[in-house]
Amino acid sequence: MIRYECLQRLAAFITDQLVVTSLSGQKIEWAHLSDHDGNLLIGNMGNALGVGLGLALALPHRKVIVLESDGSVLLSLFNLPTLANLRPANLLVFVFDNEVYSGSRISEPTATAGKTDLRKMAEGAGIENAVTVTDVESFERAASEGLTKDELSFVVCKVEETLQHRDIPRTHMPPLENKFRFVRYLERTEGRPILLGRG
Repeated sequence: MIRYECLQRLAAFITDQLVVTSLSGQKIEWAHLSDHDGNLLIGNMGNALGVGLGLALALPHRKVIVLESDGSVLLSLFNLPTLANLRPANLLVFVFDNEVYSGSRISEPTATAGKTDLRKMAEGAGIENAVTVTDVESFERAASEGLTKDELSFVVCKVEETLQHRDIPRTHMPPLENKFRFVRYLERTEGRPILLGRG
């Protein structure tokens, strides 16, 4: 299964959902596929789950989607029991597991290239609706169900290591501008100020 093809399918579902990405190839690919004002393209590893969880708790009426990588989840495993215990029903998490740190030029293997299973780790932490998908059709079904169900969904997507994100032109939007664009979108769609102190 190719991550870019999964993201193409997901992009077709996006309306007013909030999408948070970690720092990995999917950030580049998602920015290329979706110019949605509700995209928050986080520029570091290990934070997307926490940020997505915070948004889901603060805005329980909005669907929040987190696009994670295996390396990023492994860096912040403390998020799994937090997700399980808080169980935000409006949060849909996709973990694209290619078993390598493909954001680097060397592509060192992650723990999932060995015996580590992120779905089992999520289940062990108490996340009840954790599944693994291995083909695009199963991914699309999981996306459709996760977007319509009123429960926390944690989808591990076993994908091939692909390097096409290295050939995709990077967004010209600076990270700071992306953050302000995202916040302005929240202000506009929620009808309340977030950035205080503006004249």
